Amino acid sequence: MNETPELDLLVCLARTILDPAQRTRAGELIRGQLDWDRFLALAWRHGLMPLVFNHLLNSFVELVPARHLEKIRDDFQHNTARNLVLATELCRVLDEFEKHGVTTIAYKGPALAIQVYGDLKQRRFIDLDVLVRRSDVERAGNLLAARGYYPDLQLNPAQEAMLSQSKCDRVYFREGRHFMLELHWAIVPQYFSVALTTEAVLADCEWVKMCNSKVRVPSPEMLLLLLCVNGTKDLWTALEPVCCVNELVRRYPAMDWRLVITLARRVGASRMLHIGLLLARQMFELPLPENILASIDADSPVIDLVREARTRLSETEMRVPGLVEKTRFQVWSRERGRDKVRYSVLRFLTPSYEDCSPELPPSLSFLYCAIRPLRLLRDGLKRPADKPVL
Repeated sequence: MNETPELDLLVCLARTILDPAQRTRAGELIRGQLDWDRFLALAWRHGLMPLVFNHLLNSFVELVPARHLEKIRDDFQHNTARNLVLATELCRVLDEFEKHGVTTIAYKGPALAIQVYGDLKQRRFIDLDVLVRRSDVERAGNLLAARGYYPDLQLNPAQEAMLSQSKCDRVYFREGRHFMLELHWAIVPQYFSVALTTEAVLADCEWVKMCNSKVRVPSPEMLLLLLCVNGTKDLWTALEPVCCVNELVRRYPAMDWRLVITLARRVGASRMLHIGLLLARQMFELPLPENILASIDADSPVIDLVREARTRLSETEMRVPGLVEKTRFQVWSRERGRDKVRYSVLRFLTPSYEDCSPELPPSLSFLYCAIRPLRLLRDGLKRPADKPVL
């Protein structure tokens, strides 16, 4: 993967602790023929800006060109300040939910920064994620409205029903778009066909300290599986999720691997777990137990899926994978035939709010299942040109 010194340096610095060999290698790359503009763009593109910039400021500040050093300092300080504001807001929202009997899980965002990196400022996030039971979604939405949040989409009742079936979250904004919060009622949409329920996550959680508060988060074993499922859902297009897998396993040496394996098998996500672990092993030299390595070796499609994921990760610019590429990867990431079939059917026949037409009466809503594949085909053919995300 590391075809360029910029990408090589990014992978070298994308960890909380540098050992002597990594520090030496990073110094060699920085002193070499490094395109700093390209390197900084890659750090942003892969979501690793805070982690990488922290190492540059603490260990290699004298080697960074003055023009780029100023930008690195500004970006890092701005991210740190924003993270603190967002984490404080998350604690207030969660406290309000809990006071009104809405059980919550802090998911992704600042909670992931603390669980994986042990430091709020080491991760970049732009929104807050809260997981609640589906039965609590309406009450949670009302509590958010009382706090000044509003939904990003204004939908009619039919569209609301379709959103609930085709998505797993709803986006809310506050103060213009200064605060963005995603209210989750499931880990993945129903069509993704992974039997990982909100109840299972709530039953396997722990508490972490955040901004002088305590918030409920997934256990390390559950979080590992969530990272691998979400990484596969997103086709591993960025390095940061792989970095999270690596750091999480290293941070929790007492990881209960038997529980992880049992849970992955139960929900049909063993291959997704294998993909995430093998990516972390190949790119960050992640040490794994022998039984886990044996399980990965026995899962032959994983090698090709990881190779494909690494090809995407090596691309300089972020691009949106096409419909065929996404469907093929996600189908082959299932180890069970019934999950392959279920995903394929639901992926193309589950209507979303975008398929809902005001001209079609509710009595004919079953026709949306026929409209759905046609719209997907149309959108696939009209997909806009890929653009870099900096």
